Amino acid sequence: MQPDLFQPDEIEFTSPGSQQGPRLWVRRIALWQDSKTLLRNISLRPGVNIVWSPDLSMNGTGATPHGSGKTTFCRLIRYCLGERHFSNEEQRPLMQHKLPNGFVGAEIIIDGECWVVTRPIGMNLPSRTERAERIEDTFDQILVGTEPPTIASVISERFCAGYRDQVPGNLKAEQVWDVLLSWLTRDQECRLDDLFDWRSKRSGSGSPAQELSLEAKLSVVRLAIKALSADEVQASIAARILARERDTLREKLGHIDWFQGQRFAELSESLSIPSDRDPNEEVVRKELIDKAQEQLARAMGADHAMGQRPSDTLRKKRHALQSERNDRSEDRAEKRALFKSLPSQIAAARAEQGTEQARLETGVIVRCTICHVNIDEVTAKGCGISLERCDIDQLRSRMARSEQQVMELERQKGAMPDEIDQLDREIVQLDQEIAQVDNSLAQLEQQDSAANKVVNRARELVREATWFDRQLSDRIPTVQRLDAIDKRLEVLSQTVALERERVAAAIGDLGALFQQLVAALMPKGCYGKMKLDGKRLHAEISFARGAGLSTAAVESFKIVAFDLAAMILAGNGKADMPSFLIHDSPREADLDAGIYSNLFDFALGLERKADPPPFQYIVTTTTAPSQIKPDHPAMRLQLSSTPPEARLFAMDF
Repeated sequence: MQPDLFQPDEIEFTSPGSQQGPRLWVRRIALWQDSKTLLRNISLRPGVNIVWSPDLSMNGTGATPHGSGKTTFCRLIRYCLGERHFSNEEQRPLMQHKLPNGFVGAEIIIDGECWVVTRPIGMNLPSRTERAERIEDTFDQILVGTEPPTIASVISERFCAGYRDQVPGNLKAEQVWDVLLSWLTRDQECRLDDLFDWRSKRSGSGSPAQELSLEAKLSVVRLAIKALSADEVQASIAARILARERDTLREKLGHIDWFQGQRFAELSESLSIPSDRDPNEEVVRKELIDKAQEQLARAMGADHAMGQRPSDTLRKKRHALQSERNDRSEDRAEKRALFKSLPSQIAAARAEQGTEQARLETGVIVRCTICHVNIDEVTAKGCGISLERCDIDQLRSRMARSEQQVMELERQKGAMPDEIDQLDREIVQLDQEIAQVDNSLAQLEQQDSAANKVVNRARELVREATWFDRQLSDRIPTVQRLDAIDKRLEVLSQTVALERERVAAAIGDLGALFQQLVAALMPKGCYGKMKLDGKRLHAEISFARGAGLSTAAVESFKIVAFDLAAMILAGNGKADMPSFLIHDSPREADLDAGIYSNLFDFALGLERKADPPPFQYIVTTTTAPSQIKPDHPAMRLQLSSTPPEARLFAMDF
């Protein structure tokens, strides 16, 4: 390393109070096939921790440096710190099948206290978190889950309690640590492409950061580095709500103005009102409505105005004629039926009359009408059945009534044809009158056809004039509300600006560290700066022409430097977040070889600034710097893709 490229003295640690070492760090990671079979034991330390899988140029075996388990190791640490999954959906079933009782254990130090976390690899164990000194000390309860099951709530309470309720948007307070963790332990799949690109959907981590907006991520970062106040959060939320309302009102006002410009001239011409008048005046709009109603009244005529139409009288007359005709038709049908039945009724009446007459003339009465006993016998002996005596006078009276009935039936038979003919003539007359009314109605309908168009148009004008008045009546309060919103937004904007000025020191501290990192690790002539605008936090690197740095290299280093600056800021107690960071193979994201080598030297130089170092930086690599030997204290684990025993789990899946 060239001395003029490295300036470690520019960055110092000033840990607050009596803090010794990082507030949060992972002391040990252990992989178990079951509680009796340890597969891998990895001890870690404060400061720099390197996991190395030598590339083809260094391993001497021809084994690829990929597929050895570096990324899985990083993901297992994330898993122990509270992330939902330890691998993607393709790998997870294979690992669960091979290790049904397997689990990962971690010893995590938080503010000097050791917490033991065990989380399942297979499907047969619960997640557990408890205070203990060693992973093995918890094995007697390994089958009993704890509440909470992960350490996420413990970390959130220690680091995020002061701001986790202030994050705007749909992010829940209990998810703030999940999002912060995704920043501190970026996915390798994100390839160090963007400051706020932390979790790839391809990783299947289940982190809420996968679906989170840039605004929400920025809010979490600013809150964590103490660069966002509660007042700014509330002002920003209020401003967003008002801005949405303002946009809706502007759209509404645009529709009103468009309608006013398009329709007022047409309405004025149709209603004979001067078009140079101001439709925003209520008196003008009321005159429009009055004129439209007058035009409708003229179009409908006086009868219409009174709620009656000429055709109404004709329709009533036709209804009455039709009712009368129906009555005549029913009467005629009854008479025809009666006339048809009269001959049989006359015959029956005459037969009965003849029988009664024969009885009187011959003196032979066959049966008593009461008791059906021979009359002669009854007369001689008396009736032993009926209490009534046979009445000859009554018999004669019935005969007289029968005679009258026959005469009435004969009269009806003689008069019925004339009555039916009279009804036929009346029905014909009624049909003629109904036809005349129908003709009159048809003529009225033909005459009203053009008038109806005029009436309909007049009605439409009334509706348009009324709607026009209603729309423009809303314009004044709409304009007033817009003015009030604009004034309120201006106040909120000033509030946000003032709050950003007030917390500018935090951004300044982070920016100063970023600038020092750029000066320390990049070639001469490179400068770094950081700025916050209304949309995001920008980290920028400018360099002299001819420096020979590719854009990809600059972008990759910019993200690495940003993360390291935040870690150092937290190590100095100026950020509400752990001074903890994992970078998974940053060289694979096009980081320049010289800068990459400087990165390790710089990080190791940070260790010497305090004892113990107030941070933990875990980095995986396939290209270890030449200055770091396999027995260096920072070299915590060496992996290889072959043989299987050299892989992270010491087996194939």
